[in-house]
Amino acid sequence: MLNNKSLGKAMEVFQALIVGEEISLETGKNADLYEAYSNNAEVNDIVEQMAKGMNLKIYDYNYSLFLTAGDHNRVFGYTNEELKRAMGLRLNKELYLCYFIMYNTMVSFYSDSATYTYTEYVRIEEILEAVSRNLANMIRNINILVRNELEERSFETLAITWDELPVVSSEDTNGIRAGRGSKSGYVKLVLNFLTLQNLFVEAQEKYYPTNRFHAMVKNYFEEERGRLYEMSQQLEEKEGQEDATH
Repeated sequence: MLNNKSLGKAMEVFQALIVGEEISLETGKNADLYEAYSNNAEVNDIVEQMAKGMNLKIYDYNYSLFLTAGDHNRVFGYTNEELKRAMGLRLNKELYLCYFIMYNTMVSFYSDSATYTYTEYVRIEEILEAVSRNLANMIRNINILVRNELEERSFETLAITWDELPVVSSEDTNGIRAGRGSKSGYVKLVLNFLTLQNLFVEAQEKYYPTNRFHAMVKNYFEEERGRLYEMSQQLEEKEGQEDATH
């Protein structure tokens, strides 16, 4: 029989998560709710069932809870069109370029769920260099990576879009401005968006990942992964084989 006290506490936990309150034993914010979620199996089960019913996911990282939308969540997540509006983009190819920049930002700190690089922060120029290097590597090996002609055209369009951009805009006289006019502008655009999502904190042009970032990215490598991850793994395997023959 369901314990009314457990149900009430579970509702408190879920309500705090849904409105964006911090639940953390580490900082002491709603620490009682974290303890209830972690130590009471009935509370935990009710909260998880509510989240599942609304296509949401809860991550427990560093004694803190984080809520994020599940795949194709039309209420709490972003559609491609909504994300383009939020980032000031017009075309799908611009959005896909931003996705690629986001992925390269993630792998600046992780290569997989078990490998953390201990990077304290990242700079715009470091992400820019990683995007250029990894995109060129993918295009160079595109014949062994792509599954079909549509995927091949998509990556070629991505590479052309990136290559046609200057590194910095002529308007960036007082620092890099977020925008679609340069490679640096795109990276700044993405990092600004991730900062607004509480995934980074910016200080003196250095971007420090938050606990929320680590919770989201760790989950990506453990559960979600995705096509870019698959292609990166293929490249790593290929490079490993080439190294073994030399």
